[in-house]
Amino acid sequence: MRLISWIWFWYVLVGFIMGGGAVLIWHILKSVHLKLVWYEWILMILVYFVFMLMCQTFIASFQEFEPKAAWFSLIFMGIPVLIMGVVLFRSLRKRYTKKQVD
Repeated sequence: MRLISWIWFWYVLVGFIMGGGAVLIWHILKSVHLKLVWYEWILMILVYFVFMLMCQTFIASFQEFEPKAAWFSLIFMGIPVLIMGVVLFRSLRKRYTKKQVD
């Protein structure tokens, strides 16, 4: 008997979240007429890549029946994602407010 797994659903859900987030960020940046500089592009790609790896590790660890490893992967990969995201947000906000003053 073959057991059908629904693990693929979590990967699709992560893909929709990442794609929707990318479209939302692009729309917001376009509406405020703000273009990314080279280091913000690199940081944004790095955030998306590490977020993707974090989600994949989390899902795969639960599939292998290692919930402790799954939660530790969220901690050890999630904190750098949050730090990089905050740095990116602050950089964009600083340039936006500077643009508004000029």
